[in-house]
Amino acid sequence: MAKGGGRLSMNKTRWMSCLALMAIVLFCLGADRPHSFRLHVRASPNAAYESSLELRDGRLARSLNAAATAKPRSAPQLSDVYVTVSEDGRERLYRMDSSGALWDEAAGRTVVLPRSAAKKLAQKAALLRQRHYGRLTDWEEAKRALPRKSVFSITDVESGLTFRVQRRAGSDHADVQPLTKEDTRIMAQIYDRGWSWRRKAIIVETNGRRMAASMNGMPHGGDGIPDNGFSGHFCVHFLNSSTHKSDRPDPLHQLMVHKAAGTLRTYLAASSPLQLAQNAIAAIDHGDAEMIRLMTEGMDKSQSDALVELAGSLSSIRATALREPMPETDGALNAVVETDVAMQLATGGIRRETMRFWFVRPAIQAPWRLQDAQGSPEKRSRLAKALPNAPI
Repeated sequence: MAKGGGRLSMNKTRWMSCLALMAIVLFCLGADRPHSFRLHVRASPNAAYESSLELRDGRLARSLNAAATAKPRSAPQLSDVYVTVSEDGRERLYRMDSSGALWDEAAGRTVVLPRSAAKKLAQKAALLRQRHYGRLTDWEEAKRALPRKSVFSITDVESGLTFRVQRRAGSDHADVQPLTKEDTRIMAQIYDRGWSWRRKAIIVETNGRRMAASMNGMPHGGDGIPDNGFSGHFCVHFLNSSTHKSDRPDPLHQLMVHKAAGTLRTYLAASSPLQLAQNAIAAIDHGDAEMIRLMTEGMDKSQSDALVELAGSLSSIRATALREPMPETDGALNAVVETDVAMQLATGGIRRETMRFWFVRPAIQAPWRLQDAQGSPEKRSRLAKALPNAPI
């Protein structure tokens, strides 16, 4: 009896040990929640074209759970990297800012990760961005990669739609045509507002190479491919390419080339006040809310929102006379760019006025930032809606 009782006691001890081990495992699994992270990269919040990567990292999850949150004093400088966290069947969406912290739009708070966790996410995001965007490619290199009569694909970085084209001509940029009627149909879908000269950020892919580029969507000039449903050709620009009418790169195409390369923030940081004013008008003309947000970081949010509202109320805006910057009292740190603009209202009619863009920088080495866009965009937008036929 004593031996049998001993065996029962040992079995009971083993079962208790197994139960304790299972409890520890379950506790650890629970501690790893949320266990699923997905990184996303896209050129704008509403872009259909994105690249994503799933991470399963318990240590990273615990860092997020234990991270401190803070209410920012100013609007965060947001990147093109998004983080979806899955927890108990629910998902939370964050957006990474330029410091590596995560911005929670719903709560209006910043989640400050430990340095090691932020660094790990940033490294993964950098690899994903390389996969997502095209490479900045000088036109001299691009035209060698795309000889005349070569066929390549174009992907719109907003819609994600892809179609094939053939390069027909062009010495300062590529003159191309959709290859078939189906390719023309896809291109028309990208330009859902009809054929236009509007620039689009695109990725050109050929022989395993992905190059950042920009296109317009207006058929013009010679037509070398019969029965493709596209009467003429359209233009594709790369870094430092130019139009047929000028030896200088087209500012709007260059803006879109950098968007397709994921280098827009760097490009804007290196731009002069005159270039930034041109880019601001281009962003308004394209109705690109994300680009406007990027250019107005640090500006009063109500005025930034008013510029987005203005963009939504216009069919187009063009600079008719762009004047060189006027320095303010301390010259090197302040500059004002003044330009006459013609605005085509979405409700009909054309408005002409002068816009003034005020740029500042804290030091000579620092990038210029748009501080104010005078001409009262908010007032102008309200008047355009209330009095569509009245001069402003």
